[in-house]
Amino acid sequence: MRPAPVLRVTLLVLALEARATSAAESERGPARILDVLSFIERTRRDTRYLHQTRIDARRGIYRFDCSAMAGWVMGRAVPEARRTVSGRPLARDFYHAIARVRRGERLGPWLRVATAAEARPGDVVAWIRPSWFPSRNSGHVAFVVAAPTENRGPVRGQLLRIADSTRLPHEDDTRTAGKSGYGRGTLLLATDAEGAPLGYGWHGSISQPDWIIPTRIVIGRPLR
Repeated sequence: MRPAPVLRVTLLVLALEARATSAAESERGPARILDVLSFIERTRRDTRYLHQTRIDARRGIYRFDCSAMAGWVMGRAVPEARRTVSGRPLARDFYHAIARVRRGERLGPWLRVATAAEARPGDVVAWIRPSWFPSRNSGHVAFVVAAPTENRGPVRGQLLRIADSTRLPHEDDTRTAGKSGYGRGTLLLATDAEGAPLGYGWHGSISQPDWIIPTRIVIGRPLR
């Protein structure tokens, strides 16, 4: 039996409302992320890359590493997504929280972005440090702050403008020579034929093929 016309209209309205609610929610979390990042931009007076966290927003002090920064920002903007990354997280913990979600799907307060080209401002990008890479860090985590653009250099991929905390600047970085801590710069995500990230070039468009660090990379959109 076919639904009566009134029932069909009601079902259509409910479907449209659900879609509108989902779309609004997908924008709300990233927008709050960007608001907190803008607050840091406006208030910072003293920022350094340190593994011992010290944050005093009233005095403009932001001394943290990438994961402490991500945890602090998400705790204020998207607390439910932050709770999926327990304790004092490391970069790899953000990676695992996002990697639990299938590409292109949603689980709880996260939507996992399928391709680098689909990243949007407010998204989280995180990766695992390869075992051979000479670093004591577990990986890296950052926030996307602008829509990606296709790389025109020899490496197939997307250029991402990001906000992070680091001691090594990216391309077109806001951190002047010798400065560390919070800032913005451009990163290159190398991608496969389907657009999924498979490595990164720390220095954006000037990254040469032999500069690309292959590793597991995820992009997540924190919804709430």
